[in-house]
Amino acid sequence: MSDMHWKDLKETDFGVLKTLADQWGSYIGEVTAQAEIITEDVVKKHLSVENFESETADDVRHQADLLADSLQDDLHEYAMVKIKATLEDAHDELVECQAQLFDLIDVVTGEYRFEGGSSDPYVVVSDGHYERIAALDVTAALMERAGVDQSDFASDFGQNESRERLIQTAETIAGELTEVLKAIMTRAHNSDDEAAAVLKSVVDTPAEQPPPLGATYDDLIEEYEKADAERNRDFLYALASDESEATAGGVNDWWASLTDEERTALIDSHPELVGGLDGIPSDTRDSVNRDLLDASIPNLEDKISALETQIALMEEGGSPYGSYENADMVELQADLAEARARLDNAEALQAALANGSDSGAPLLLVDFDLSEDGNAVVSVGNPDTAEHTAVYVPGTTSDMQGIDGLISDVSVMQYDADKAGNGETAVTLWLDYDAPDGAYPTHNGGVDPEAWHTDQALEARSGLNSYLEGLSATHDGESHTTVLGHSYGSAVVGATAAEYQIDADQIIDFASPGLMVETADELSVGGDDVWSTRAEGDVINAAVLTGALGADPTGEYYGGNTFDADTIGGNSIDIHSGYLKENADDEPNRARTTMAEIITGQKD
Repeated sequence: MSDMHWKDLKETDFGVLKTLADQWGSYIGEVTAQAEIITEDVVKKHLSVENFESETADDVRHQADLLADSLQDDLHEYAMVKIKATLEDAHDELVECQAQLFDLIDVVTGEYRFEGGSSDPYVVVSDGHYERIAALDVTAALMERAGVDQSDFASDFGQNESRERLIQTAETIAGELTEVLKAIMTRAHNSDDEAAAVLKSVVDTPAEQPPPLGATYDDLIEEYEKADAERNRDFLYALASDESEATAGGVNDWWASLTDEERTALIDSHPELVGGLDGIPSDTRDSVNRDLLDASIPNLEDKISALETQIALMEEGGSPYGSYENADMVELQADLAEARARLDNAEALQAALANGSDSGAPLLLVDFDLSEDGNAVVSVGNPDTAEHTAVYVPGTTSDMQGIDGLISDVSVMQYDADKAGNGETAVTLWLDYDAPDGAYPTHNGGVDPEAWHTDQALEARSGLNSYLEGLSATHDGESHTTVLGHSYGSAVVGATAAEYQIDADQIIDFASPGLMVETADELSVGGDDVWSTRAEGDVINAAVLTGALGADPTGEYYGGNTFDADTIGGNSIDIHSGYLKENADDEPNRARTTMAEIITGQKD
């Protein structure tokens, strides 16, 4: 375990980690260029079939190709992921811990002091603070916290009682500050330990190299290629299970380093892992996921038929136990209900994809999950090639049974953006989280809607951040990206942008109950690039007033930008879902017009 002391965290210049990471980045670039020279110049030109034609020449070319591929694989897995990325992550985490420690030191200085070692740091009241309390020379803040008033000092008894209360309060504050210090140091220790473990693994598990040419080459090369395929498979498993330290950008680098044959082999053997992995190109994921979706329907139909048959036989025979997966009647009925729900989700998604987009742009099935309410990530247009990309997070009650309508909403945004001009636009529906099922009282007869809670938004953060990072990695060249959230979806966007430095230029929230922050500047895009609107009469106002999901983003002191929205709908609930609809009087929908301008980079 890390033995970093709080003084070490305070005094260390962690910039050296960033410098080392940058140096590794330069090294990776230089060696990658050499690997490409081996493939493009040596193998394809100097050692080409036109110049050398024999079995030995074939072996040499194959060996050189393997060497170049192995070099690029090692550069990614060892140099890029295990060394460069680890150093960058450790730098970012430790610098943030250091900043938090400095903030705490500012609070502590003069009244408290740090004590303890690396494993048990704590905060105590300083001698000077005790002396000032004894002299009743204390701050108004401490007096208020202790419930002490100046009038209490009028008698000896009052002074003594006040001193006791002030001391107790100061020591309570010291305990609270201790918890903050411990949390900072625990985070720093974890970062230190994780980095050390990854770097140690580089030493403990060195990369294998292609076998040398020789008498046993044919046998050895077969073993090497088999082992290489297993390494790719194991790495894919690690990525899918979150065991790898690789980011979505690292996934993209790894995928690009594979040969066409290696990529095809992974798709054929593990399509469900490839289709759900952020950082793999969107068109590849679309192809894989459509095949998976198409195959799921007959598989689920067969499973349902088998379950229904087994249940019927058990009911006919009067037995509570069945042979299907050795389950009893209750388990079989639960399995049947789950299979039927999955089939309903699969058919709804397949039908929506078959309907296509209202704007005429192609649909890409970037990800999906048929379990429970169902999740899907569907893009209208290719986000990897569009000049402008937008990612839309829908809100409460969004699920697979409503996927057709959600794709229609995204199609409206894509159509409006293309109509606004300034280049091709792709808009992605990101429904890869468990959206709240309702915004109405849910239990105990009280007003406690699921959509007024933060749980789902907090759980969605890492997934949305990963998808945005993957989009940045797979995009051809620079891109302009906007993230939009409607209703509870804006809380998801805000929670993500507050936790991560998201790969997006702007945020749009409409009909928002709050973005999980008090000011726009707490979001990583910065307050100048946050745009908010809410129509008059929207039912969401009830949630806004509670402050359960943060401050009102259209409020005077929030610090972002606001724009107008028309009131479309006959009641407060219809108004809440009317932001993307047509105006009854054929006038332009002002919210749609402004959102299209923001998405296409035409709104300052």
